[in-house]
Amino acid sequence: MFGKNKRTAPPAPTAQTDQYRLKATGQRVTLLEHLSRGDVRIAMDSGHVCRDAIVSARDITPA
Repeated sequence: MFGKNKRTAPPAPTAQTDQYRLKATGQRVTLLEHLSRGDVRIAMDSGHVCRDAIVSARDITPA
């Protein structure tokens, strides 16, 4: 009756995720930081205990 609102919603920002999986086991891990020589520091849950480890960046894949 009064016209339609022609504004469109802004596009949703693409989220950068830090969720990965270990290639060997498929366990979900969180990327904490990139280290030197191609290594990364990750955090993972293991039986209700949060642990961190250092692995090669080639050993993880995006979840």
